[in-house]
Amino acid sequence: MKTIKIVSRKSNLARIQACIVSDRLKEKYPEINIQHIFKSTLGDNDLTTPLNKMPDIGVFTNDIKEDLISGRADLAVHSWKDLPIETEAGTVISGTLKRADMRDMLFLKKDSGSNNSLKILSSSPRREKNLTSFLPKALPGNPTDIKFCDVRGNIQTRINKLIEGKEDGLIVAKAAIDRILESHAPEFEEGKKELKISLESLKWMVLPLSANPCAAAQGALALEVRSDDKELQSIIKSISDDASLDLIEEERTILKSYGGGCHQKIGASVESIEIGKIKTVKGESEEGKEIDERVFLAKEDLGDFFQGLSRSSFFPQNIKNQVFFKREQINEANETLNALRGKGIYISRSNALDPSVTINDSNCVWASGVSTWESLARQGVWVNGCSDSLGENNSPEENPFEEMKWLKLSHYDNKDEGKEILPTYRLIPVELSLDITKYTHFYWMSSTAFLRAISVYPEILKARHATGLGKTHDLISSMASNKVMAFLDYQDWISAVELNS
Repeated sequence: MKTIKIVSRKSNLARIQACIVSDRLKEKYPEINIQHIFKSTLGDNDLTTPLNKMPDIGVFTNDIKEDLISGRADLAVHSWKDLPIETEAGTVISGTLKRADMRDMLFLKKDSGSNNSLKILSSSPRREKNLTSFLPKALPGNPTDIKFCDVRGNIQTRINKLIEGKEDGLIVAKAAIDRILESHAPEFEEGKKELKISLESLKWMVLPLSANPCAAAQGALALEVRSDDKELQSIIKSISDDASLDLIEEERTILKSYGGGCHQKIGASVESIEIGKIKTVKGESEEGKEIDERVFLAKEDLGDFFQGLSRSSFFPQNIKNQVFFKREQINEANETLNALRGKGIYISRSNALDPSVTINDSNCVWASGVSTWESLARQGVWVNGCSDSLGENNSPEENPFEEMKWLKLSHYDNKDEGKEILPTYRLIPVELSLDITKYTHFYWMSSTAFLRAISVYPEILKARHATGLGKTHDLISSMASNKVMAFLDYQDWISAVELNS
């Protein structure tokens, strides 16, 4: 019977991660015997030096790597984002499991929500750089003075420092919270219970990758093996998730192009959806250059999609021109919303929520994208997260702490089969005075607008159509005779039009 000695750090989270790997190995190879070794590293032992003042290479991984090389252990389980960008001789990363959530979370004291000045615990230059500009727009009250303060220690230690200290908030990786709360091992039950009790006293947000891309490989586990242990390398590859591995390597390559290292003020995220990938790189280079890139890379080649396009042959020429309806508020919905308790509320457009409505704190609010999130924040609404303009099918709403029934605020005739609709307005068709049959290329912000347009001008079905990344793309693709292409948003579409016309 083969024995595999797994080494990892000794925090609860690191132990849970090592157990996730051993469980996967035992599932695939029941005959294997697993032994665990847990140890402290330089980064664990020095809890006073801020992370951005410590050596940039391997403060959480080098001590563990030495156990592999010496033969005291066979397999090391790391949080991949802790690994140096440059690999060293003696060991190899043989694989990874399916990646957990890439995003960060903000926890905020409930009595700090209306403060204009906030102190946020985080030792990440990346988070400080990108969230300094995002949080003032994402938090109700639009605080203008946000300061970041260093924090060290495991997850529970950091949560305790927030609750017991004078600071207002804390940023942590969502994968860390998820893994602790989802653990079913009896030995972690006490720590899991303590964390749940602590988090109940705080407000939370899942931060969007478009505004705050993750540290390269965040949420992934790196499985490190000695270079000469070909048998174990083969075993690890057999349980590895190739799709996760490809995205991780792409993110690390991006970071490496800027110099690499955990001291970088740069986030790099590559997300995969059914029709392509979204790459986001945001922050500041070591030379002080601002970086702000978000692109959609479609699986399907554009081919001749833009054939026949001219500067006057696409619709709408301006985002305000696509008007097929006027809105009529349903005032009775306000009373229902004011009375809601313990529900999830999905809001695709900020004007679906009347400003007079007060949403109870027991509810969870999810927005369709960052623009809707920021509009709701200006109305005083605490938003817990968003679909980041990827559509509900690609980035669904969630409450990571409890199951919730979700309602979607929308128009009266919405037939969405995924959620219960709470209608807050009616769409009243307007007379279409503009003949749109002369256009060759269209961009649609909603399937409702598209269906209204083809009901009046069915011949435009033969034109070329473009959409965002969600359900509108799926619907139009099922109806249009030509290829339907997806873009991040209307502005991304306009940039492509200018390039190809």
